[in-house]
Amino acid sequence: MIIQFSVDTKPFPQARPRVVRGHAFDIKRVAEYKKLIAVTGRAAMRGRPPISTLVAVDVTVRRNIKVDSRNYGDLDNHIKAVLDALNGVIYTDDRLVVSLSARKEKNVRQGVDISVETLPVK
Repeated sequence: MIIQFSVDTKPFPQARPRVVRGHAFDIKRVAEYKKLIAVTGRAAMRGRPPISTLVAVDVTVRRNIKVDSRNYGDLDNHIKAVLDALNGVIYTDDRLVVSLSARKEKNVRQGVDISVETLPVK
């Protein structure tokens, strides 16, 4: 099974969590971005339960700025935000992700393209 969807909004890399009175939380824009990914992913699942087998994930981050710009964010931080958002929505736990392919590209249509494929059991 392959689940594919796009989220057309400005992508945000996962930032370091903020800590207030001993409690860690995401900054607002990252939390809202991750929530949008989760809602879109839930719709792509069409009522199916989260996948509980090994998966391969492919992510393309699209921004309307130069790929090597400081404002683009590190690719690994973009991936962390996406994988966290899909945890419990597309797959039961992100430890099931055993293959990952990712890229960032300049594109006037900002967003993130996500594909999750179940892998055969060996």
